[in-house]
Amino acid sequence: MSTSEISLSTRRDCHLTLFHDTDDPLSWILRRWKRGFLGRRSAEVLWFSTREQAEDYARQLVRECEGGPRVAV
Repeated sequence: MSTSEISLSTRRDCHLTLFHDTDDPLSWILRRWKRGFLGRRSAEVLWFSTREQAEDYARQLVRECEGGPRVAV
């Protein structure tokens, strides 16, 4: 089983990672982490079928974390 995990944003309040298992080409998992009192915890887990979909949504989340306007998809 070969997997990869890419960090898309390392902001303290909005840490995003993209997880992909090369054995399953249709699973791209975007995780949003929040820092808590005892370390980080997963705040949101979203599944996508393509890398482009996951990266587009991640860009929207980064804009929201930076205080930008929310955009409906």
